[in-house]
Amino acid sequence: MINRIGNLNCKQCILILVNGICIIAFFLVTVLSRNAVKNLYSQQEAQRWERKKNSYAQTSVFISPEKNMQEEGIGNVRSSIMETLIADSLNETKHDERVWIDAYSGECKTEIRKDRNTISVRAVGVGNDFFQFHPLKLISGGYIAGSDLNHDRIVVDEGTAWTLFGSNDIIGMQIWIGNVPFMVAGVVSVEEDTLSKTAYGNENRIYVLYDKLKQQQEGLRITCYEAVMPNPISNYAYYTVRKAFGLDEETKEDDAQKKEENPMNFEDCEVLENTGRYTNRSLISKIKTLKLQSMRTNSIGYPYWENIARVKESQQIRYFIIRILLLVFPCISLIFWLSYLWKHRSWTAKDILFGIIEKIKMKGELAELELEAMESEEEAEEAEWEEESEEEAEETEWEEESEEEAEEAEWEEESEEEAEEAEWEESEEEAEEAEWEEESEEEVEEFERKEKAEHLEEEDVSGDEIKVESWEDMV
Repeated sequence: MINRIGNLNCKQCILILVNGICIIAFFLVTVLSRNAVKNLYSQQEAQRWERKKNSYAQTSVFISPEKNMQEEGIGNVRSSIMETLIADSLNETKHDERVWIDAYSGECKTEIRKDRNTISVRAVGVGNDFFQFHPLKLISGGYIAGSDLNHDRIVVDEGTAWTLFGSNDIIGMQIWIGNVPFMVAGVVSVEEDTLSKTAYGNENRIYVLYDKLKQQQEGLRITCYEAVMPNPISNYAYYTVRKAFGLDEETKEDDAQKKEENPMNFEDCEVLENTGRYTNRSLISKIKTLKLQSMRTNSIGYPYWENIARVKESQQIRYFIIRILLLVFPCISLIFWLSYLWKHRSWTAKDILFGIIEKIKMKGELAELELEAMESEEEAEEAEWEEESEEEAEETEWEEESEEEAEEAEWEEESEEEAEEAEWEESEEEAEEAEWEEESEEEVEEFERKEKAEHLEEEDVSGDEIKVESWEDMV
């Protein structure tokens, strides 16, 4: 290897160096492009909502003010989506938890006041789970949602809080829109990067539930609808939302053909899928219409978060083009190198064929050897197992014999103890009999002695009586 490197000429070294630089630059640009959209939270609700087993997609609809979309129309859209999910067995009643969420919003200018201080702001009327899709950074307090019982709550941005109150700690304080008081529920801030600040604008913003803001601003219209729902197959969520808004029901092939003929949108609604908008496939399709990017063919206006997303999309297209260009030189070099190897090859197709056959034969022989080795190992294991079984049987027999001998020894010891106990009992009985005989002899002797004594006494008494009688005779 060292000798080959030493044999390289100057041109070859330069080619290797340039290719290495291009490849390193390609990976750096790839990392940079991924980091550019990593914190784009308005496009990532599907990833936050996604379960392990189910795929989800986020779809956005931007509506022209001329359509005059209101909450009644959103109710019809939600009903259509629910019917489609139920028909496809994806409805939320199948489980205890929700399987899809949505949000809508509309903007207008209005004036708010606190005491005598009145300022002009841009009011955003929000509905359902708006802050689930757009989790603005909270400085204090919390968000509002369409499910809240109290709709007289409001979220303000940091600029509004400082302008009216001179502080961010204003939770629970009142702000008036017209003659209606609203209680401050939270204070939010915008990202500090230049792009976010530019898209957000210099106007202060407040966020009010749509139905309450509509009571104050009759000209308010819904201009944005967003939904996250199951996406079991590609573009399922996209076409479900299109159907709900009454747009043309067309297949994926028809939609592709229509965009091929004219990629511009002339309808009063624009539907897009946020989940895959920064993938390579989506970026390639955007490159085809890059020259038409600045053309507008409808009256749709985009909210500030979509303007940020579109700028990021253009940025991703540029990164994608740079990555392709960085791979051009290494690919060309690889083609020339393969061509060089082909021209200077020292092998033929026949050699390769014979080599493959030899390898197959070698693999077959190796397989046979491995099989024989496995069989010999199995035989050795069986022999070892038989030897172990015999040893275990011998050990079992030896243990049984040992147990029998031990039992016999115990039995003999018990027999000897029983014999000793019998002899001891016999000796005790003989001793008792001897004692009894001695006692019997003593009793007999004593009885005889008593009889002799009584006999002597009787003889003495009879002698005395004879003497008395003789004396009486004498008298």
